[in-house]
Amino acid sequence: MRSKGAALGGGPGGKAPWPCFLLPAAVGWSAAEAAAAAIFSFASAFFVARLVGPVALGIGAAVVSVHVLLWVGVTALFADAIVQRAELEDAAAAGVFWASVLVGGLAGVAQLLAAWPLMWVFGDSRLPMMALVLAVPLPLVGAAGVVQGRLTRKRGYRLLACRALLGQGAGTAVGCLAALGGAGVWAVVAQQAVTSTAGALVLLAGAGWWPRPRWDPGAVRALLRMGGPLTVSTLVLHGRYRVFLLLLGGAAGARTLGEVHMAFRLIDALRELVSTALWRLLLPALSEHRAEPAALRAAMERALAASGLALFPLCAAMAVAVGPATRLLLGAAWAPAAGAALPLVGLAAWQFLGFPAGAATVARGVPWVALRANLASLGLLVAGVLVVRPAGPLGAVGLWSAAQLATAPYALAASARVLGAPVWHLVRAGVPALMVAAGGCVLALGLPALAGGDPAPGWMLGSRLALAAAVVGPGIWALARAARGPMVHPEGVVG
Repeated sequence: MRSKGAALGGGPGGKAPWPCFLLPAAVGWSAAEAAAAAIFSFASAFFVARLVGPVALGIGAAVVSVHVLLWVGVTALFADAIVQRAELEDAAAAGVFWASVLVGGLAGVAQLLAAWPLMWVFGDSRLPMMALVLAVPLPLVGAAGVVQGRLTRKRGYRLLACRALLGQGAGTAVGCLAALGGAGVWAVVAQQAVTSTAGALVLLAGAGWWPRPRWDPGAVRALLRMGGPLTVSTLVLHGRYRVFLLLLGGAAGARTLGEVHMAFRLIDALRELVSTALWRLLLPALSEHRAEPAALRAAMERALAASGLALFPLCAAMAVAVGPATRLLLGAAWAPAAGAALPLVGLAAWQFLGFPAGAATVARGVPWVALRANLASLGLLVAGVLVVRPAGPLGAVGLWSAAQLATAPYALAASARVLGAPVWHLVRAGVPALMVAAGGCVLALGLPALAGGDPAPGWMLGSRLALAAAVVGPGIWALARAARGPMVHPEGVVG
């Protein structure tokens, strides 16, 4: 039986091991989920985008953005609150399950209603039918959201990974086949509709839990006290990009919208996938210390130190590879998207640095910090698009990044107050790995100046990655060796 000291992160000889969320199976399945989703996302991005072109991709991105926003809201309404809650009885979970199905049905209505404003913006009469196709899966998504919360609470990461492998795999296959068959914008819509439907069915079938119809208003209200603010915050977090796309489409046209969307697909899609996996690992582990601030802060710092060794080198690899990889796979027509993607890598690194502190703040029972920061960022973004009206993808991404960074000081300061620690303590554990990755990235990006001329994209891609690896690899290895304790916790296996 594990001692209390070990449970809180103590180890033999006073050493501080790596955080307990780094159990082999937990990390393995979460990594498999993120990797599968990333592979499918990039495969469809390159393949479908090349076949349908920027204009069709822009229209498809607009209607799919509404669906993704609703998907996120329906899923998040109860899932994270279930994880953070100290106890949850099966009867209460059954009442919440059917309430979530109802919310999914209402989200389907919202998807349909959104078709007419989009049709007015883009002048495409097919949009109502596209919205109908995307509305059908949302009640199933609502049911699967409660199942997701129960699985995350029990560390059932294997089935969550299967949702990505099977659900997103099916959606990617359908989207690519439709694009190959000349479906145009319908390929983008079909891919998302199949992904949502298949993913929800995988969770529901795999969990084997379909409770009898039941209404439990007490349980619903209790979870909404935490889930409501979390959902609004998550909606704003994801919705600001969708709002940004819609405003940008009206200001700059479908082509610029398609290029900006591709820039986000190249970088921000992977960031979201990694963030989702990290959130599922961190929230249940940190929530165990919700009543012990000192233990919560210690677990947060260990989580940042451990995750930084993987995430910051990933950011460096994305930064040095995005330009030549885009040129190699998509051609020169997508060069503006590759240029706009580079600032998003720096923004992702900054967000990874503060991610464990945000998760610890929610685990402490305070969801309002992220909500206020996200609302302020959305307001700045909307005002910026309306005033500046960026004409190209690089200007649009620069405006996006500025709006996110402007609210960062408030978020860090507020989290520091909630956790009872100086601001520097929230990020210090990740700074060494960040500096190592940044150094390798700067050297690799300076390679064109050394090479001269216009080298082939394949040569540039390999050379940049090799140079970055030569600098970042030894540095990260040294940091890992200097850290105390094993890379994964030696006790227990979570499936």
